[in-house]
Amino acid sequence: MTKEQAERIRELRMQGKGYKAVASALGLSRDIVRNYCKVNGMEGYGEAVKLNLEKEMAEKSAAMPGA
Repeated sequence: MTKEQAERIRELRMQGKGYKAVASALGLSRDIVRNYCKVNGMEGYGEAVKLNLEKEMAEKSAAMPGA
């Protein structure tokens, strides 16, 4: 997997896409996408991952001084 594919997985998961849709868009197997997501804290249903990542980003920006 390339760095660009990894970044694209994160983008698509942020859009609420599931493993199968992400895999199809990138020409990867569903298992490769699922394993990458599991290792990088993006496992679960697409919409739930999207909400969790948005919440995580909001918390990080709130914790940064001057943000």
